[in-house]
Amino acid sequence: MRGYRVIAALALSLSCGPVLADDARAPTRIVSLNPCIDTVLVELAPLAHIAALSHYSRDPARSIIAKLGNQLPVTYETAEEVVALEPDLVLAGQHSALATRNALKRVGIRFELFSVPLSIEASHAQIRRVAALLQQPERGEQLIARIDAAIAAARPAANTPILTAAVYQPGGMTAGTDTITDDLMRIVGLDNVPAHHGIHMHQPWPLEQLLRASPHILLVNDPRGSGSMHAERVVQHRALRALAGRMQQADYPVRYLYCAGPTMIPALAALVAARDRTLATSQRAP
Repeated sequence: MRGYRVIAALALSLSCGPVLADDARAPTRIVSLNPCIDTVLVELAPLAHIAALSHYSRDPARSIIAKLGNQLPVTYETAEEVVALEPDLVLAGQHSALATRNALKRVGIRFELFSVPLSIEASHAQIRRVAALLQQPERGEQLIARIDAAIAAARPAANTPILTAAVYQPGGMTAGTDTITDDLMRIVGLDNVPAHHGIHMHQPWPLEQLLRASPHILLVNDPRGSGSMHAERVVQHRALRALAGRMQQADYPVRYLYCAGPTMIPALAALVAARDRTLATSQRAP
């Protein structure tokens, strides 16, 4: 039956044009095609109103909501899957499949496109936009208040030394300027070294530059959970091991690196833990 509805809807769209969505009603069948929007949606919408999340939501290496994601339906972004769910609102990202977005437009299914927020302010604006679409403004403000409380709690005490730090992930990927990670590092009192080396957004950082910079803290993905031999080689490189006495390695999972919204709360906690452990170690050193 669902397959028939998909074909019928697509055929109708081609012959009669798009069916206009009713924006006056709060959506009750919502689909997210973006892993970062997934994390916002589950905070703002009643779970019964979520028709599907992106399949990335079930991957604990990429998503902070993997446990919940395994309890909810998911799609792999195909138009057939999404149309068959009969959603009244689809939330898509810039990198969501263009063919699927075009098909939704032809069928007349309402979708909203979101860019990647590059600052905390942009992330808050995105949360408010999602909340407005769901007609859940109070939940949006509650989520923002939780994030702001985590930010306030993460700020260092007065006169706390500024530590240098760098993200170093599989493939040598790091976070530079115009990233949420850069914002969060500055909040907790960490000086993001790659930002001073011309790294913009997320780019590979040559190992040679990292070794020369030798930051106090190296934020690495835990190779035990990555399933990647390359990731293990990155964090256990002999040149990095030689700097173990001067450079602390701290766990900063990849799932914290690219999303804002509620992901910032555990990301801040990880950065604070790295900062405090490094400060405590330096104070114990002779």
